[in-house]
Amino acid sequence: MINARDVIRMKVPYPSINSNLAVSAHMYICKENKNHKYEYIKCQTLKPYMLTGNQMQHYYDELADISRNPFQRTTRIDCDKLFITNTVKYADALKTTTRPDVCMDLYNAILKELNTDGYTNINIDENILQNLNPLITPI
Repeated sequence: MINARDVIRMKVPYPSINSNLAVSAHMYICKENKNHKYEYIKCQTLKPYMLTGNQMQHYYDELADISRNPFQRTTRIDCDKLFITNTVKYADALKTTTRPDVCMDLYNAILKELNTDGYTNINIDENILQNLNPLITPI
């Protein structure tokens, strides 16, 4: 079972089925799992263009550190959006292998940044999500 703080890899059809998030798997931190309502926060490797552009208003940058997270490179955690599903379940095999979760300190810092000015809830098309990820199945 995927719980808060767990990190999974999945492909997400956002903003469309042809987007970068749908073509390759990215890491997502589970913010919450309540009665099969999952909320995820997107993570991606920090790239040079992110340092000068304004792609995200709220984010948290985290260095790779196995004692804190499963990231292998410096990672930007997107605190502008929350990805939500309601009628699917996620296999434990989606969890990251080097470490299955983020530490409590990092999790609390992310929640603080999320709640600074609020965030956008994005309901994922669960049928497409399941087509992209065989380990995500209907309840």
